[in-house]
Amino acid sequence: MFSKTFRALAAAGALMFAAPAMAQDVSPEWQKVIDAAKQEGRVTIYSAQGLKQLNDLGAKFKEKYGIEVEVVRAIEADFLPKLKAEFDSGTGIADVAIITSTIALKDLGQQGYFVPATGPAFENPDYKKSERMTDGMSFMTNATILTYSWNTELVPDGIKDYDDIFKKELEGLIGIPRASVSTIVDFYFYLEENYGADYVERLAAMKPRIYPSALTMAQALSAGEVGVILFGEPQVDEKAAGAPVESGFGKVVWGARFFGNVTKVAPHPNAAQLLANFIVTPEGQAAIARKTAATLPNIPGAVAEIDSVRVPDASKLTKENVEAFQARFNQLFGSN
Repeated sequence: MFSKTFRALAAAGALMFAAPAMAQDVSPEWQKVIDAAKQEGRVTIYSAQGLKQLNDLGAKFKEKYGIEVEVVRAIEADFLPKLKAEFDSGTGIADVAIITSTIALKDLGQQGYFVPATGPAFENPDYKKSERMTDGMSFMTNATILTYSWNTELVPDGIKDYDDIFKKELEGLIGIPRASVSTIVDFYFYLEENYGADYVERLAAMKPRIYPSALTMAQALSAGEVGVILFGEPQVDEKAAGAPVESGFGKVVWGARFFGNVTKVAPHPNAAQLLANFIVTPEGQAAIARKTAATLPNIPGAVAEIDSVRVPDASKLTKENVEAFQARFNQLFGSN
């Protein structure tokens, strides 16, 4: 499934990128990838990241290289089965898949779903490749900081922290995410670690509304369907657009690290490599990391650097622990 150009690139390996390449100093080998990517003409990305950020990334990539970016924005519980079907059939649609679930990453990586992402931007010392591309394949793109927000019309006094929601008047007016993947399960572990082991049980007693994603919760908050959400991006854009919303931050900031992956059955393998590389350039980070934690320093629009975001406890995020929590969640909140 690899093009001849990408085979040559992979064979050359890290020696090709011994020093970070500047825009005006592109190596002959990388220029071949750029040229082949332009001939392919398009690239498809699967991700649960913010749609505005993904579209901005696609627009900037097209402006720079003239290559169309097809954004498939969906929660991981929906697009991971598609990735598996594409891999099993050998007929790919996704060129790049951005994933938060460490369990899924490990499983898919061991089964050979991905190929190494290779490009000059990964060799930039500011990117810290040894820390952010530890398996030589999946690479950190950014970390979405997800926090609590409220509708100022429904909750005029606001919310001071995650433990400030247990008020009679908020019963039935709280939005929470379904524990569909390990990343969201870790969010609930975070709540229990910082606000009490019985936090989830107390939350269930508030009869919250369950949503499939941070995006749908944010939309519900702006529309006044709920008064508080516990899991959403800082509501900067929504407030700027006139929505009656505000956001706050807990005593410890929770975030989900996103990992980019070039798929083995990518129909546009060179464009996939070029997009992966673009994501970790300052220009790409300014798009994808807006309102989030960036993998590079001094990115306009980013609210933090990725090193400041809480690191999940991998020993707790085992398949058994995640499935046990999901069963507990379904028992408390229902599975529909």
